[in-house]
Amino acid sequence: MPRVVDINLDAEDMVLTIEREKTPKRIGYSSLNRVVKGKLSVRKLLRTIDVKSIELHVKGMDVPIVIASNNVKDYENVENHLLKVAERYNVSIES
Repeated sequence: MPRVVDINLDAEDMVLTIEREKTPKRIGYSSLNRVVKGKLSVRKLLRTIDVKSIELHVKGMDVPIVIASNNVKDYENVENHLLKVAERYNVSIES
């Protein structure tokens, strides 16, 4: 699954910088199909820790995009904004 390393949330769409890709990807909020909140296991130094994550299932894409709290600065505000957007556009939210 592609992981986001930087995110810019605009009024009508979001611009995602995905690891191992050179150009940012612009995704409209109206193309979101489903938002899944959860935890993700990440290897840190010599141990494995669980971090908060959000999976964005986008119409037309086979693989969901993952936003993890260890990769994105100010994760709490990003999560709150995406949940408000999901409610506004009637996107299903799963935990």
